[in-house]
This record gives sequence, C-alpha cells and structure tokens, in this order.
Amino acid sequence: MNHYLYALVDRMPAAWQRPSGGIGGAAVVPQRVDDVVVLGSVIESVPAATPRTLALHHDVVGSVMDAAALVPFHYGATVPLAALPDWLAARRAEVAAALAAVRDCVEMSVKLLRLDCAIDQQLARSRRAEQRSDSAPDEPALRALAGALVERAALPQWGYRPSGSGGNVVGSVAFLVPRPDLTGFLSRIAPVASRAVGVAVVPTGPWPPYSFVPPLERAPSARVAAPSGLDPADRRVG
Repeated sequence: MNHYLYALVDRMPAAWQRPSGGIGGAAVVPQRVDDVVVLGSVIESVPAATPRTLALHHDVVGSVMDAAALVPFHYGATVPLAALPDWLAARRAEVAAALAAVRDCVEMSVKLLRLDCAIDQQLARSRRAEQRSDSAPDEPALRALAGALVERAALPQWGYRPSGSGGNVVGSVAFLVPRPDLTGFLSRIAPVASRAVGVAVVPTGPWPPYSFVPPLERAPSARVAAPSGLDPADRRVG
C-alpha cells in the first residue's frame, strides 16, 4: 500500500471540509507528522493520469487553499505507507524552506493569448524561422510584454514561460503573490493589459503555488534554495 500525496500543509484551515473522495475513490486524510500535516490517501497504485483524475487531484489540493502555508504535489506522488515519517525526516530542511517560501502566498498566472490572425501569421513565421535561428522573431516582443508585467507587478518571485505548442496561448507569467496584495497586484498590471496589442493579458487564479516549490517527490538534495526572482531570458517555471 502507498500513501498518495496531495499536499503538505502548515495548519489545516479551520473551515476545511473533507472532499467526498480522493484518487481511486480513497478517503482524503490529513495526517500530522511532527509539525507538518500530510494531506493524502491510502491506495494500492496510482491510476493513469486523465482529465478526470488530474481534476480530482487539483480539487483536493484546492480544498486547503486557505491554509497558512501549502506545498502542493503534482499528480502521482506516492510514498510507501510505512515509510512516510522517514521520508519526511529525510526532507525536513526542504519542507521547512518550501513552507516558509510560500507562507500566506498564492500563485497567479497571467496568460498571454492570441487575439487575431496577425498573431497567427507571426507564429507561422516564427516556426519557419526556428529552422534557421534559435530565437523566434516574435519572442522578443513576448518577453518585452512579460517584462512589463513583471516590472508593474513589483514582486520578487515570478517566472516566464513561452508556449511551445499550438493553440491561442503564446506564453504565461507566474507570480507568487502575498494574499493581502492580490487586489493591488491586479491593479498594478491592469495598465499593461489595457495597452497590449494583438495579445490578451488574462490573469487567472489564485492557485496553489505549484511553480514555486521544489520537487519534494525526488530524492532530497544536499542544498536547497528557496525560490528566487527569475531572469526572463533564461529561467522558466510551471
């Protein structure tokens, strides 16, 4: 049997309501291990990742969005049932740093969406140019727009990710936003959104801070740094 991991939580929300069921129909159980609450389910094996199972996972994580500090896991993270205390003990430093880094914060994602066929033509030229160059012609413009959002947001924790696939999303910027600053954040980036040409700037969230926590499901590292400000030219998160 395995302990399926949804999130690590510092102090469960007072108004938390247990979801009706978790992955594989298993009960969702908050289990305190030392000073951390592990939100998980006991299952034999992880079902295949499908839109339904992914949505179920995110719904369970979302049920503790009001926690003082929340470190979410991506879909499929498990630990052998009897090994959970030792697993956490081996990652004590990483867990403490991750919880401290996201305390009283949420993630906001600002999507950059194509608006018209002019953008389609730019992307088509970009795909052709990629065969001759490492940098797409429209990439500087997208980075400039992302940079303007970052400048206006005035937050130290952020990351830009250009889209590498089709569809209308051409990029996104993730921000780690203190809860009391959510309204201020939206008002600060609003002028950039209103002046963007050919691209819609669409804030979404708040979300659990998936982009700003270390991959704790991997083996513990000797040295772990808290998330830091990201350079838009070479750092991507999400």
